Amino acid sequence: MSQNLTANDELVSDVVACQLVIKQILDVIDVIAPVEVREKMASQLRAIDFSSHPASADPVTLRAIQKAIALIELKFTPQEGTH
Repeated sequence: MSQNLTANDELVSDVVACQLVIKQILDVIDVIAPVEVREKMASQLRAIDFSSHPASADPVTLRAIQKAIALIELKFTPQEGTH
């Protein structure tokens, strides 16, 4: 199946591909990484000083970092009532 995609369609497909890869990586980390490693992952992102960091000038990057923190915390926060 060969289609000509618009630049926006290509961008969306890139994002979806990245999400799928990230999901697989998170699943592996969930199995092999101790809690301390997972906590460090989120805390390293939280520690970024946006007052001096170049990412603070880019709202898209800033939002991406916020989403990454939320994803790590959601993925690795123990869910009550799940087994």
